[in-house]
Amino acid sequence: SRARRTGLAPRCGRGVGLAVAATARAPRGRRTPGAVAVSLRRFFPWAWNVCPAVVLWSCGGCGFAAGAAAGPASASGAGLEDGPAGGSGRLRRVEGDDPLNPHCEWVKDDYADLQDVRVHAIVYYGRREYMEILNPYLERDLKRNGGVLDTVQFALVKYTHDDLRYLGPLVARNRGSYIVPMIDGGGWDVIWRLASEPKAIYVKIDDDIVYIADGAIAELVREKLRGRFLFVSANVVNHGILSAVHQELAQLRWLAKPTAADSEKQGIPFPPWHFRGDVILDPRFRIEHTFYSDCIWRRWDCAALAHEVLLHRLADGTSCAFDFGMYDLHAHGYGTMSDGLGRSIDWNTNFFAFATEDFSDINWDGVSNDDEAEMSTKHPRRRNEHAAALGRALVSHFTFSSQEKGLRQNTSLVARYLALARPLILRNAKLFYEGVEQPRPPP
Repeated sequence: SRARRTGLAPRCGRGVGLAVAATARAPRGRRTPGAVAVSLRRFFPWAWNVCPAVVLWSCGGCGFAAGAAAGPASASGAGLEDGPAGGSGRLRRVEGDDPLNPHCEWVKDDYADLQDVRVHAIVYYGRREYMEILNPYLERDLKRNGGVLDTVQFALVKYTHDDLRYLGPLVARNRGSYIVPMIDGGGWDVIWRLASEPKAIYVKIDDDIVYIADGAIAELVREKLRGRFLFVSANVVNHGILSAVHQELAQLRWLAKPTAADSEKQGIPFPPWHFRGDVILDPRFRIEHTFYSDCIWRRWDCAALAHEVLLHRLADGTSCAFDFGMYDLHAHGYGTMSDGLGRSIDWNTNFFAFATEDFSDINWDGVSNDDEAEMSTKHPRRRNEHAAALGRALVSHFTFSSQEKGLRQNTSLVARYLALARPLILRNAKLFYEGVEQPRPPP
């Protein structure tokens, strides 16, 4: 992984913050918001005295994140289409003769039941190469654009100067909806404390989420509002636990790596993997049901298989095969898996719904030191409440740190996920941004 900075937010106007502090090393290679300020004056000496926010975002003044949403109006009622059948909605699994290849039926949904529900995303920012892919899905799901998200809050965690340069225009084009909140130095708790609005639903999203199915966030919010589970995770492709579930339910097809001859024939270095069968028979791709599995967490090729299957199913219209209904992540109790070094988590918190009320009795010291262990295992155990994953809320998480180098060097997946998002980028521009496409990141 690239070296990145994280941390403090200098004050500039009300409710506006920039993370400009150095990294403090955390256990197992994670980075946590630190307390050592790093000046940006060397980058923008001409503008620093005016307002650091102007430096990065050129948004016409400080305090751009506050107030009513500006910019293009919602396209609600404009008659322009979204999804296979027009209007917002989602794909619903319809059982047929073949249980492994169901029919996916488009269901319209105007989210009318959620219009008065406050919903906020908190994105751990920021690797710009992944954010370019994630952004069109976030823009599609903004309430002002016909979705359900009132705001997207970018918690600056791991970033470079160029990552910040990319975030600026995104915030400027979504003024009032995209927010960079002010955070104090400290541990991971400073990010989770951003979830402070009573009765609102929050969705935590990693910056390397590279696909969000239509309606996924709305369905997470609905399930969270039912009050059956403390936390509601999305159905995450490339996940420490759910990838094993996908294989156990025969949702993962057997795809084989392309050969050198395949690459030469297609004229590209890393073509898509090719279909072998509906059931994986290769013993090298047996996914262990544990969060630090060899096949998935440690191996890039297992992660690549999970991604390739998703793209394969999206291409033939059977992505709803991933819908397993509900999966209780604590059905067998708490802390049932360990890394052998004293750390135990029950599921990876890449993408899940929660509320500030869920934290009324949380151990903030525990969150500060290891937020994932606290959220996935310790806090639910203290409350004797369960977390669950929602099958219809399908998303794709690109990489764990142990997979990233192999995925980037041996696959074309980043480019293919960007190509997958391209029609949505064009649609967003046409409907919501007066024909202006989202910006490209610095190289």
